Amino acid sequence: MQIWHMEPFPCGDRRLPHHVFPPKKITTTQLGQLAGVQYYKVDLDDTASMKKRLSAVKTEKNVTFTDMFTVSETMLEFDDKMEQFYEPQVQKEDVISLVVEGTCYYDVEPEDDSWIRVQVEKGDLIVIPKGLSHRFTTTPQNFVKIQRFFSRKVEGNQG
Repeated sequence: MQIWHMEPFPCGDRRLPHHVFPPKKITTTQLGQLAGVQYYKVDLDDTASMKKRLSAVKTEKNVTFTDMFTVSETMLEFDDKMEQFYEPQVQKEDVISLVVEGTCYYDVEPEDDSWIRVQVEKGDLIVIPKGLSHRFTTTPQNFVKIQRFFSRKVEGNQG
């Protein structure tokens, strides 16, 4: 996982890093303090360790439903979906995502117009707290497979 402050008004390709200049990286601890976002590294190759970590998160967050969500250029209406995912949104429950393959960005907005970009990759588990404005996009590879966790079954594709 890599985390940094984004430039205030990014223009051009959303899938690029959009660092402030000079780059201002932050740690997972700082991300937690600034935005309440939690991060866990999950070893997807160690089944016992993975099950233990996921079980703890599921219990703590009252998760009862999971799904697999793949974003790639082969999706129907890919560009429209990416526009939709990039629109800032606020959820009524925590957004919990484990990257199984690929890489993507979650942007979080702890203060108005102050965005922090979180690049997550295989094995990264991120918990964005309910009520925090956030958005989602891919990297230039346009591919990520995510396991999502919910406290109830949801309909449709939300980012």
